[in-house]
Amino acid sequence: MRVAVIGVGGTGSATLRFLAEQGHSVVGYERFQLGHDRGSSHGESRIIRYTYPDLLYTQMMGEAYPLWAELEEAAGEELFVRCGGLFFGQKDEASVHETEQALIGAGLPYDKLNAQEVQDRFPAFRLTSDEIALYQPESGLLRATRCVLANANLAQKVGATLKQSTVVTQIRQVGSEVIVQTAEGEEDIFDRVVVTAGAWMSELFASLNLPLTVTLQQVTYLNIAQNPAHFQKERFPVWIDATTLYYGFPNDERISGAKIASHVFGERTDPNTPKREVDGDYIDGVRDYARKRLPDLSDEVTFQTTCLYTVTPNEDFILDCVPDMPHVLLVSGCSGHGFKFTVLLGKIASLWVQGEAYQRDLSRFHLESFHGVSV
Repeated sequence: MRVAVIGVGGTGSATLRFLAEQGHSVVGYERFQLGHDRGSSHGESRIIRYTYPDLLYTQMMGEAYPLWAELEEAAGEELFVRCGGLFFGQKDEASVHETEQALIGAGLPYDKLNAQEVQDRFPAFRLTSDEIALYQPESGLLRATRCVLANANLAQKVGATLKQSTVVTQIRQVGSEVIVQTAEGEEDIFDRVVVTAGAWMSELFASLNLPLTVTLQQVTYLNIAQNPAHFQKERFPVWIDATTLYYGFPNDERISGAKIASHVFGERTDPNTPKREVDGDYIDGVRDYARKRLPDLSDEVTFQTTCLYTVTPNEDFILDCVPDMPHVLLVSGCSGHGFKFTVLLGKIASLWVQGEAYQRDLSRFHLESFHGVSV
């Protein structure tokens, strides 16, 4: 079967690899250069975790973990840094309770820790007496850019074609064929098309009024003032504050300092002209938070950057065919928590191409589930 993949980021690169390995003639279209920093799938680190206040996502991660291990082995390089993960918040925080129930429901190991137990095991952290934490040992971080490159390189080795710096402007289905047109006016015909265009999905399908909002997110690294060993992966897990939605990573020596970011959605932005500088007020907020939570960090910023979220109203993914185009599949709306799922989403997309069903009911990700929901 001849298949196009539109957008070769996290999900697109995985889709490209799976389809190429299955013997399909597959072409990937990427509007920038592979591994670019204009979207959502770049950088040194993205959290991988089972800890979700939603059993479906926890269960889906059960299928994603082995796929990441397979990619890492095939690529022959470290893509998954295993350092464990903390998910903490107020004792009455609903998402902490729901996450614990999801871990129990999935039969996954975890430790429930009070503030002193957290500091004893992970001395960089300071929790308050009215907070609790869930520690899950299988959490860690994924090397985002390296994962994308690994998928794409492996795909090309088994025959995939990659068209970089190529903007797709139109997709239309005529009978059983799907025509992909580029900004240069070139057209090609495919049996199936998988669209993983991220922040550019709404631009490509303007008439659908997709329930997607593109937001600008900011990332800051703060230098370590003292006790640097406390921030190494052996003693500093990835972490999420369920109350404030700050999250962070250990110092892994790729970029100096400890990375802190916020899952609070930033301002709406045009993906074609996003600003790239980090706001001073945002940096001040990170510093204030770190003084209370991670007092061994300094106020010195060692690195800062931005990225894009493509957000649905309820943060569920979109995984559905285009209305009146049954041979075109949309995979989007990762909503800032989707990179860890991209290898699985690529697998699911490849199953769709072959007419096979994924083992779980994903009807909540269909477009009709978002009808009447404001963006």
